[in-house]
Amino acid sequence: MGLLRRDRTPDFTKILGDYEPPSFPTFITQALDALADPDVDMGAVATIVQQDPGASAKVLQVVNSAGFGLRTAATNVQQAATLLGRNQLEGILISIGARAAVPSPADGNGFDHERFWATASKRATLASLIAARIDPTRQSENFTAALLQDMGIPVLMSREARYPDVLAQWHAEDSNLASLEVEVFGWHHGEVAAWLGGRWDFPEHYLQLLTDHHADDAGPHLLPAHLVAPIREADDRGDAAVIDRAAAAGIAADDMVAMLDEAVERTAAMGSALA
Repeated sequence: MGLLRRDRTPDFTKILGDYEPPSFPTFITQALDALADPDVDMGAVATIVQQDPGASAKVLQVVNSAGFGLRTAATNVQQAATLLGRNQLEGILISIGARAAVPSPADGNGFDHERFWATASKRATLASLIAARIDPTRQSENFTAALLQDMGIPVLMSREARYPDVLAQWHAEDSNLASLEVEVFGWHHGEVAAWLGGRWDFPEHYLQLLTDHHADDAGPHLLPAHLVAPIREADDRGDAAVIDRAAAAGIAADDMVAMLDEAVERTAAMGSALA
């Protein structure tokens, strides 16, 4: 398909040396294991989450955030589980777990921790808005995949000595980060994200969305998480590319501009929900 879409992911265990991704919090692992059972009772999953008061608060904060866009506010985890259903709760738990486990490298050389996650939230919110219009059944999946599609970048900033220079070059140019990474390393950050997701036992459909999010093609087959990938940190240079990709998927430019504006507003209102 596109130049950046490949059938095989490099062995990042070798590339990143002795790096071992931190484990997810226990309650998230247990809840995700329970959700793997198609017959699971959602109340039982909520009970697992409620064992950790801090976790319960975080789930409610994310569920009720403007970025997620739930129509009815949840007042407890049991209610949240009922309102969300299995797929959406799974996506929120994966988002919280990965966000907590991804390293926080020092700012500098093109990396700004706060800006990085604010941009990720903008992508996630926009992907959710697009999915609500074209594929509501996959709204949560696209939110989560868009939020986490760049989660390999903080790992690379911490573990690959040449990566800060590559990231700084990307910020200085109007270029595609994944293409630049392939030129320098032979792999790109989407593949690192998928490798991390594999180590954390993400469902297979998430791994494919993470790997392919910078596929250098466009068309009606692209999912919302793919459409929002060009959004850049620190500026709006990527917005035009998003509008072009959306047009190829059948979304009018005016509609896309309106969704971009709404995503910015929702991301600001979202605040520290995923911090």
